[in-house]
Amino acid sequence: MNIILGSSSPRRKYLLQQIFNTITIIHPDVEEIPKPDEKPLDFVQRASSDKLNTIRTKILTNPSLVITCDTIVTIDNEILGKPVDFDHAYYMLSKLSGKTHHVISAISLLYNNKNDIRQHNDYEITQVTFKKLNASDITAYLSHINYNDKAGAYAAQEYGTMIIEKTAGSITNVIGFPLRCFFRMIADMDIIQKLFQ
Repeated sequence: MNIILGSSSPRRKYLLQQIFNTITIIHPDVEEIPKPDEKPLDFVQRASSDKLNTIRTKILTNPSLVITCDTIVTIDNEILGKPVDFDHAYYMLSKLSGKTHHVISAISLLYNNKNDIRQHNDYEITQVTFKKLNASDITAYLSHINYNDKAGAYAAQEYGTMIIEKTAGSITNVIGFPLRCFFRMIADMDIIQKLFQ
């Protein structure tokens, strides 16, 4: 079975490599920009689906499972994307300081085995509560990580104890790919044996 990940995220690749021996990476060409008044959950589901639709025409291998995912950090109905610079990253962490926010990931799957084609979409939501952070706390944390490629300007797996007080839900979701959701999806699609035989 060919496992194809439509993502440039090293964290998603790492997590999926714990399950599958070989993964093919295809970078989806999708603008991840929310539409006006688009709610965070609607946006993340659309983004994941758009990624799948973009790369599905490039898939020539058969049988295959195509996996796409999009993850966002959201608070007060605002989507915090990847920071453009230090000041933007500082703003994001200041906004999250002392509060509970949500990390939402949407997954889209396309299973293709000759005439057997199955598609499924689902999502996972995790609550993350930040410690109360002062200016030096934020500056110290940002000095420890490469924040430019991280939604919300943080990574739970990189010095997360400096800023995170507690989480409720899937921790792999916060890292970038909700494994619990993925296993639930392939069970719903009835393809687990096909993937691992």
